[in-house]
Amino acid sequence: MLTLCSSVLFPMMQGRSWSAALPRYYFRVLPQILRAALWISLYLCIIARDALAQSSTQQLVTVGVAQGIVLDSAALAKQKTYYSLKDAVKEPAKVYKLNLSFRKLKTFPLEIAQFRNLQILDVSNNELAVLPPQIGNLGNLQHLNLSNNQLTTLPPQIGNLLLLSSLSITHNKLTALPPEIGQCSQLQRLVVMSNQLTALPPEIGLLAMLRVLDVNNNRLAALPAQIGKLANLTTLAVNYNYLSALPPLGQCSKLELLQAVGNKLTALPHDIVMLEYLRVLDVVNNKIVALPQEIGALKRLERLELNVNKLSNIPAAIGGCESLQLLTLGFNQITAIPVEIQDLTRLRTLILTGNQLSVLDSHICELPNLQTLDLSSNKIKRLPDAIGRLANIQSLNLSDNQIDNIPAELGNLGRLQTLMLSGNKLIALPADIGKLSDLQTLLLNGNKLTTLPDEIANLVQLRSLEISSNPLSPTEKQRLAMKFPNLVGTE
Repeated sequence: MLTLCSSVLFPMMQGRSWSAALPRYYFRVLPQILRAALWISLYLCIIARDALAQSSTQQLVTVGVAQGIVLDSAALAKQKTYYSLKDAVKEPAKVYKLNLSFRKLKTFPLEIAQFRNLQILDVSNNELAVLPPQIGNLGNLQHLNLSNNQLTTLPPQIGNLLLLSSLSITHNKLTALPPEIGQCSQLQRLVVMSNQLTALPPEIGLLAMLRVLDVNNNRLAALPAQIGKLANLTTLAVNYNYLSALPPLGQCSKLELLQAVGNKLTALPHDIVMLEYLRVLDVVNNKIVALPQEIGALKRLERLELNVNKLSNIPAAIGGCESLQLLTLGFNQITAIPVEIQDLTRLRTLILTGNQLSVLDSHICELPNLQTLDLSSNKIKRLPDAIGRLANIQSLNLSDNQIDNIPAELGNLGRLQTLMLSGNKLIALPADIGKLSDLQTLLLNGNKLTTLPDEIANLVQLRSLEISSNPLSPTEKQRLAMKFPNLVGTE
């Protein structure tokens, strides 16, 4: 441009007038001016195009606020669910619910990004390997199901879904969650089970509305301490990971269900006793050596599952868990049960199989609502007469002990349906066994019985009688076979 200006003005600087110089240079300079103007215009168009493209891309990827009409649950329930993308694109403004599950999709259809009113999206059970950043354009999305795909990552734009309340990504190949997940401030349900997660981002502690966190069956070696800040969390499921400890959870004041089955826990968090709303505590198959002495503070606890750990005793405070209905302590190293267990008046199921018990303490027999009692595979030699007080017992398993005598009081168990006595040292049964009017299954195999009392014929509800591996005479076997056509194992 300077060159062009100089060419025009040069004559004037030599003392010539403008009117005299213009005719001489006009036709020579004009083509150069037009050519330069054309290039400048083209350059400006390119800049404008790139700026517009960048602006459009930025808008497509980063918009995370509600863009269309957000319906409440009642109005949403009345909306049509679209099962065809072809139909949906014909009327994008009407698409609030879209279900494209089981379509063998290998790529995420980018057409979905135009459905600004979309609140429910299900693309589960496909073959998606990548979730594109355009997912962040769905500002109204509340429920997103990505389960059973091939996803290895989630884009950062997932954090743009500010209205998202439920996210299910089960059975994928995720190794991590993006930190931006913490921006989903309305998220209430996060289910990421059966992936390959090795860690959770600390930003998960920002999900103040989160109620359900399910990371079962991953590769987590630790949980971020920030999980303990989730004050609205009601369900925490971390089964089948590699956890050696749980973070402090005392501030998760609304927690009702805690599952940590199949990990490497050696202890429970010390502040777990502060969880006054806890109803279910399931830590089966860990390495827990002791329970908190204050466990009785869990007044609302209904299910306590501790099978396959390394417990050697149960604290007396267990009696304070007044709402407990199920207590499983199988396959530990327990040698005695505290007397305070009799205070668990609502207990219906007690599992003590595979321990080191040598006696059946009579205080277990004081549980008025007990329906299932499993004491199999211990070292019990005798049963107390008090066993007859278990008025509501329906299933009693005493198999694989060292019992050689059954007290007559067993006949008082009028509601008993299943009685398992296999693998003991019984030489006889009391005649009172004939009083068990509701008995349907009686397992006696692997004892030293030579005969059964005649009163056994009174068991009119009996459907299964197993007596194999006993020294019964051929005559006795024949007699029993005639009385009980459904007799099992007479050899």
